[in-house]
Amino acid sequence: MTTLVSFDVDGTLITSTSKKSNFLHKMAFAHGLRVCFDLDTNVDVIKHHGMTDPLILLGVLEHHGISKDKGMEKMKEMEQVMVTYYKEHLNEAGVGLEILPGVKSLLEALKGRGDVMTCLVTGNLTYIGWAKMEALGIKQLFTEPYFGGFGSDFCSGNLTDTWKDRAELVRIAAKKASEIQPGGFKAKFHVGDTPMDVLAADSGDATAVGVLTGIYTQDELEKTGVDGIILKNLEDTSAVLKAMSLS
Repeated sequence: MTTLVSFDVDGTLITSTSKKSNFLHKMAFAHGLRVCFDLDTNVDVIKHHGMTDPLILLGVLEHHGISKDKGMEKMKEMEQVMVTYYKEHLNEAGVGLEILPGVKSLLEALKGRGDVMTCLVTGNLTYIGWAKMEALGIKQLFTEPYFGGFGSDFCSGNLTDTWKDRAELVRIAAKKASEIQPGGFKAKFHVGDTPMDVLAADSGDATAVGVLTGIYTQDELEKTGVDGIILKNLEDTSAVLKAMSLS
């Protein structure tokens, strides 16, 4: 049977670098908020690590005194404006981003197996998530047809327990995988760097694989209470495969 492995993007597969960290994505957020709400702002006015793109938009709007209801009404419009902006500046998709050590080797190892499906589960909008992968030269290492769970797939509007939206994305990705390859899974793993990823994996019926490649410590991941796997990073391909019982 097949093992399904889903990956978070920012902080897990890739990292932000320099003063232009995650440059184009942040510019797309700012453009969407400016066009749809006439706000001159940016996502860094709130703590947004581990949140999906739609929830980040709602959080920024709330910070500026705009109701969640008004944000939800214009959510799809904001998403489309963001994607259009990203497409128009696609040559800058890799600015301020780099692949984390070991990621390419791990994806190559998984790609070479017939018993594994790989995908993204990320708060990024679908187009933006895959555009980052393509800009950094690793999109082709994921299972085709490309699938996953993305911020554009679901938004509850819940700004209190933000991990619950990500859990739904884990479930959405598994459903898409089942449609591509019916028959169930031997195991499901979700790899991520935040407590929200760990909680989402557990709630979404996947084994959490927490990695310490973002801003969170091992203690912070363990405090979720989830009985998962914690790895320092993804640099040792053999160790990662062993942790997933794929060695």
